[in-house]
Amino acid sequence: MSETPDKDDKQYEPSEQKLRRAREKGDVPRSTEATTALVWLGFFGVFAVGVPALLPSWMASASQLIAAAAAPETSAAAVRGAALLSIGAVLGAALLPAVLVVLGLVLQRSLLFTPSRLAPDLKRINPLHNAGQKFGRTGLVGFAISLGKLAAVAAGGVMLSVTLGSLIADAAAMTAAAWIAALPVLIRQVLMLALAVAIVFAAVDLVWKHLDFRQRNRMTRKEMEDEHKESEGDPHLKAARRQKAVDLALGSMLADVERADVVIVNPTHYAVALEWKRGSGKAPVCLAKGVDEVAARIRERARSHQVPIWSDPPCARALHATTKIGEEVPRAQFGPVAAAIRFAEAMRAKARRGYGGALEGGVP
Repeated sequence: MSETPDKDDKQYEPSEQKLRRAREKGDVPRSTEATTALVWLGFFGVFAVGVPALLPSWMASASQLIAAAAAPETSAAAVRGAALLSIGAVLGAALLPAVLVVLGLVLQRSLLFTPSRLAPDLKRINPLHNAGQKFGRTGLVGFAISLGKLAAVAAGGVMLSVTLGSLIADAAAMTAAAWIAALPVLIRQVLMLALAVAIVFAAVDLVWKHLDFRQRNRMTRKEMEDEHKESEGDPHLKAARRQKAVDLALGSMLADVERADVVIVNPTHYAVALEWKRGSGKAPVCLAKGVDEVAARIRERARSHQVPIWSDPPCARALHATTKIGEEVPRAQFGPVAAAIRFAEAMRAKARRGYGGALEGGVP
């Protein structure tokens, strides 16, 4: 009995860990159609920008070459100028598509160097394996995309021939100048057709490659259990999970500072944010607290949301030590907390009257 899991057994979506391992091995959803579309986009960009900029220079260079034919002493300079112009145009035409292709590979996260791909692999010369790839699902989808492109190009060619029929029919009677003027129109139409077809099939191919990538990396129940055991025992993943939980809790706590009535601080080390619901008959509740860096972030959030800050070091230390987040302040701190809330209400009243200074004060 084969130990290789059947495709029907892979009932679970791939985990991020498995997808990351696949990418590390060079297995990425790389779309060749997207690369082709970027090449055509580069050619179209070069044509749209380069032809209007370079056509006058080419015409002038051609005139110089014709004139130089009658004056041998100037022919070398004319030929050299035409050659430099042509070399620059060719390099420029190649540069933009190349940059777009590299950018496309980066965006697809498929610009990878994987030495394992360079190692000998018997599967590459196995005729049965290659036949399975060509006539399997991936090969059939690739064939369907190619067939669709052929049909689209054929249909587009017919439409172009109808649209440009009069231009093609009059081609024999055109002068050289008329041909030069009409040629950019013809090339632009051809490039637009190629680009439109390439973009449509690039979108189809991108969707298919990502679906196929996830389908290939689906997991069996055993793989899920093994990965869970592995991740549970990995100290780095444990630390990452703990840090993520801490970050989430800290972010939620800092968000609550915005609705605090006052923040009581020991100017540099402690900060406790309190909310008091007037008329509730209850004592103020601790919304957030922290020391050092967390305290600094609480103070910063309070300042950015116009929450008054009251400096009372003994009270701040006592509240931090005795009051948990979500709990009411202890009776022993009612007096200092009441003073802080009176200060906060006075500062808010001043702010409503147009006071624009800092909403901060402290125990004299």
